[in-house]
Amino acid sequence: MNTEKKLAECLDANDLVLMEAAVIESLRRGGVELHPSLENALLVTEPGGRAALKKLYKGFVDLAVGHNLPILLATPTWRANPERLAGEGLSVDFNAEAAGFLLKLREEYGQRADKVLIGGLMGCKNDSYRPEEGLDQKEAFLFHEPQARALAGSGVDYLMAATLPCLNEALGMAQALSRTGLEYIISFVINSQGRILDGTSLDEAFATIDRKTGPQKPLGFMINCAHPSFLKPKEMMPKNLARLMGYQANASSLDHDQLDNAKSLESDDLKAWVRGMLDLNMEHGINILGGCCGTTSDHLKELILQYKKTTT
Repeated sequence: MNTEKKLAECLDANDLVLMEAAVIESLRRGGVELHPSLENALLVTEPGGRAALKKLYKGFVDLAVGHNLPILLATPTWRANPERLAGEGLSVDFNAEAAGFLLKLREEYGQRADKVLIGGLMGCKNDSYRPEEGLDQKEAFLFHEPQARALAGSGVDYLMAATLPCLNEALGMAQALSRTGLEYIISFVINSQGRILDGTSLDEAFATIDRKTGPQKPLGFMINCAHPSFLKPKEMMPKNLARLMGYQANASSLDHDQLDNAKSLESDDLKAWVRGMLDLNMEHGINILGGCCGTTSDHLKELILQYKKTTT
């Protein structure tokens, strides 16, 4: 079992840690056919899929290492839970195969490979934007524990449960992740009022998971699939805001119900997006910055350039 604290050490040593931009959406809009249940996971099993994944991930990594910044990647396993895999005649061990794709890609960077940290990615069981479909804590622990265990044994550096719309399922996932011994992150979806989609405040969610999770609480929390303007840091207790370590932001400030009904890719002004992200970093100490829906390498590139201008 990998018990190194690579992610904690990376955050301690760097004021900015880059994270990937949109993966699944970028593939889909690029004409790559995704699986209706497993999304991008099965792409690692065929040459064309691997090529599309590699091109996308390498674009992110090249940007980061070219500017001497560390970057966090996440395995294409967001939907690779035991139930969905079983529907395709696959076991949960497929997670290790998917993780191996990124581990092999990292090897190509030689001495620069230490700038790349790879996380085992998990998602909720059902729709990430329908909190009423979320599992309760006990159900979530039992459902997600096999995937957590499989990813932890695959050689990744950390684990991450992302795009979580409700507290109860997130708590069960945290309890499963805590048993692996690996560092892990819990990442919520929030609405334009700064609350998790089930109505829970971030203060309550962070405090509850920290209090009820053992033997190891999360290294920290993140927000993903939400515009940077959605976070309301002045409304949070400082001790809980300090637990927010990262933000993968949507390009659009539309709320989720509006984005679901949009017929085209929605994106606000790029420079305004960058200003919002840098404010999270410089005013509130949020180290990890990346992109979600509507974002591309262009968002990461502009983020790096403006960060460099501000800090030099």
